Amino acid sequence: MPCRAHSLVVTRLLCLTVLAVHAWSAHGDTGINDQIVSQSFQLRAEIVPGCLLGAGGSDATSFGSISFGQISTLPSNLDAASTPDNGSIVLQCSPGTAVTLSLNAGLNTGSVGGGRYLARGADRLRYQLYQDAARSIIWGDGSNGGTRMSINFPVGGATQTYTVYARLFSVSPLPSAGIYTDTITVTVSY
Repeated sequence: MPCRAHSLVVTRLLCLTVLAVHAWSAHGDTGINDQIVSQSFQLRAEIVPGCLLGAGGSDATSFGSISFGQISTLPSNLDAASTPDNGSIVLQCSPGTAVTLSLNAGLNTGSVGGGRYLARGADRLRYQLYQDAARSIIWGDGSNGGTRMSINFPVGGATQTYTVYARLFSVSPLPSAGIYTDTITVTVSY
């Protein structure tokens, strides 16, 4: 649309206005009187009680073995204590979680009150597992003649390690030579 000459100032202003309106309509939104619309969203994380057996990112498949070593006589009790990767129970739990650690009776007895047994065929060596270094609290599951360990996982605590104290009882005469074993299952309840 051509600009008509009314006066020099009005013509330039009118032409600029027409050209500007024509250019804005070709590009859509003018930016004039725009409304800003906002909406929010929340982020959430819920920490629930939970535990992992072991120090890694998933449950350990084994805590290793407690060994009484090689013996040729056993005239008095032989004590051993677990270490990490050698029988100690390693645990990661949500801070503040109430946890119960239980040990079963093993493969060779149903009740631990009179002792657990390492076995080689029909031969047996009597032993016991304890929660304390004095070897006064038999570690069990609360129904097998031993006591469960109840703990409140420490706030700010990372991985915790719990020592298992073992005692191989004296015996004379010794049963036949060979390797005697048992397998204990650790149960964590929370």
